[in-house]
Amino acid sequence: MRDELPARRPRIIAFAYACTPGVGSEGGAGWAWAEMLARVGEVWVLTRPFAVRREDIQERLNQLPADERPHVVFLDLPRWAGGGRETGSVRLMRVRYLFWQALALREARRLHRRHRFDLAWHLTFSNVWLGSLASAVGPPFIYGPVGGGVSPPWRLVPRLGWRGAAYEVLRAVAKSLARHANPVVRMSWRNAALILAQNVETRNWFPASEQHKVEIFANTILEGADLPTRGVESGDRADPPGQPPLALFAGRLLPLKGVALALEVMRLLPGWCFVICGAGPDEGRLRMLARRFGVEDRVEFRGWVPRRELLALMQRADVMLFPSFHEEAGWAVAEAVSVGLPVVCLDRGGPVLMASEVVRSGWPGETIQRLAAAVETARFGPRPPRPLLDEASRREQLVELLDRRGLLGNAADDHPETPPGIRVGD
Repeated sequence: MRDELPARRPRIIAFAYACTPGVGSEGGAGWAWAEMLARVGEVWVLTRPFAVRREDIQERLNQLPADERPHVVFLDLPRWAGGGRETGSVRLMRVRYLFWQALALREARRLHRRHRFDLAWHLTFSNVWLGSLASAVGPPFIYGPVGGGVSPPWRLVPRLGWRGAAYEVLRAVAKSLARHANPVVRMSWRNAALILAQNVETRNWFPASEQHKVEIFANTILEGADLPTRGVESGDRADPPGQPPLALFAGRLLPLKGVALALEVMRLLPGWCFVICGAGPDEGRLRMLARRFGVEDRVEFRGWVPRRELLALMQRADVMLFPSFHEEAGWAVAEAVSVGLPVVCLDRGGPVLMASEVVRSGWPGETIQRLAAAVETARFGPRPPRPLLDEASRREQLVELLDRRGLLGNAADDHPETPPGIRVGD
């Protein structure tokens, strides 16, 4: 792949508020992209430091060849603003993230004066209605993979409970206000040379005048070497005698994840068991609903499980049932599809691009019936082609896209030399 890159590798400054090796979801995506971009160019990654994250990043850097190591710049908030600790509050986390972006812009501009970057890139916590101050660093700006454009199926929102429904209403209002009144949002799409949208809905969220900049490119990058493979590629799998078919969900237990719908589906699938991997603020309500629906004896709440254990469960399960209301990409869905586990989802967001069965959302009763029928169909139906989500394939796709957009041929000829080796800092 390096033979296809320009003779002088581009220099890239990247914002990655979440960036942790060896995990899934946002943090894992941030690190996977940092490593991938370090094989395309010379990369400086701005991220927040936490004790465990520092150790994980340093250990991973030690494992990489010298010319494939991103330069990691740890940038924390002041102590009075929550520096040095994480928070479980989504609202507080977003406030801290916006504050961190302002600090990151100042640091990125300082680094740009020193290193003269060819590209500025916003990688994680990339949300269309929050915007990105990386667009103001100076060099051509790449926005994303960015999400936030997916809306919930409104006829199903009452199934979220009053807290979940209130959140969706407030989110819709904030998204609409941001599109028209947030100057950072508008600056981000106007300054972008390329916008990578996680899904079709996010692509369509951008105004018509900016659509020529948008490409659909999800954030998922999987390490193919450690992914197990199921013994069956199509619908000839049979469960061991005496064992019921198994549906699986993996993710944070929030109302928007649609696990309450999945529990109602279990009422229509009396022969099935359902394993839920994950934890979160909606767990108490979900346990109560499992009792109310009479499926408690067939539903197991596993909590968070190690990735290796989750992958083993994906090998044993018959179907992943993932009826999320607005999933932007779906890391767990990507892993499931990559190991050959069929996925059933609603017609919303990134999972649509990978799932075996996509269910059209409607009124609650009809949607639950469609989900139940889709689970049965997916169990023995043909598997869709596995997406090419390994790092080498994703990098090849990205390089082709950057080259087509003319963003790889602008590397400056007068870059100052940078000493090789591990550099946690600038």
